[in-house]
Amino acid sequence: MSEGKPYEPDMSLTEKQQMNLDTESATPASRMEAQSRSSHKYLLLQVWCGLLTVAMVVMAALFTSVKPKSAEGGVSSQKSEYVTPTGCSHSYIQLIKYGGSWQAEHSCESCSLELRENSIHCSQTSLYFLYAQVTFSRHPKTSLTKTVILKRNASSYISKKILVEGTFRNTTEGSVWVGKIVSLTKGDSISLDITDDFLTDSTFWGAYQLH
Repeated sequence: MSEGKPYEPDMSLTEKQQMNLDTESATPASRMEAQSRSSHKYLLLQVWCGLLTVAMVVMAALFTSVKPKSAEGGVSSQKSEYVTPTGCSHSYIQLIKYGGSWQAEHSCESCSLELRENSIHCSQTSLYFLYAQVTFSRHPKTSLTKTVILKRNASSYISKKILVEGTFRNTTEGSVWVGKIVSLTKGDSISLDITDDFLTDSTFWGAYQLH
């Protein structure tokens, strides 16, 4: 032993092996701890991404539900521009024979055409399409020609006027049709004249407002 240096006992082979074992056992533990921390961070990242995805889906759903409502509102406001104050865009009426008099089979409510005393009365100046379908019986009542006439009735300020007229041979059987676009003035009334027997279940006439 040399002088001036403290005595350091030599480490035995068994102690060195034990130290190596401790070092090797500590290394996997530290690795596992590092891996655990990494897995926690990865899990948090996944959770965060999931929350962002859910938020985006919710926003998209809200946007989709709000957009059609605004579109429907625009459509309804646009349609209201074309609806007349009476709630009907075009007036119409169709009459059939029932019980010896003309009855309204189809008509609009609170419109410019109405049935009064077997005539169609007009309360608004406009263009109208007048029409009539008449089904004559097989056996004519007279030997004269058969006629179907839509006329404007006479009043205190206008005279009678034939608006639509159809003339047919007395041998005509089955249905005939007449129609015409005419201009009617407020206060006019229209009636139908048929010169021969006809079948009431397949005879009708009416008017439709064009604008």
